Amino acid sequence: MKQSITLDYTLPEGCLQPHFEALRRGEALASKCGACGHVAFPARVLCADCGSDALGWVTLPGTARVSCRTGGAEKGVALVRFDGADAMSTVALKNPEIAGETGKLSVPENSEAGLWLLLDTVTAKGDGNV
Repeated sequence: MKQSITLDYTLPEGCLQPHFEALRRGEALASKCGACGHVAFPARVLCADCGSDALGWVTLPGTARVSCRTGGAEKGVALVRFDGADAMSTVALKNPEIAGETGKLSVPENSEAGLWLLLDTVTAKGDGNV
């Protein structure tokens, strides 16, 4: 039995506004806990490790390594670890037809929400190029 569910919501940016503004520019701005040093990307309002709200900002390079992925040549999602972050993130793949294992944060298409990753192409030698 096939069913479809549609969810229409607005995520308030609030104190995470700098994070969302950076995403719209294709930049990775993470939260960093002032108490324990945990770095979260996407950013959080409370530390996932110690629960502190003493958070600041740190800019990450925006590069990531794919842990696992699913989808096809037209659409795909992946679980990735962004370089400099302490946790994994789910991303939409901007070029799912590429079999790359690494990529770079990309500006969302058509003002869509979420994290997007542009996968690096793989040359015959296995070197990654965009």
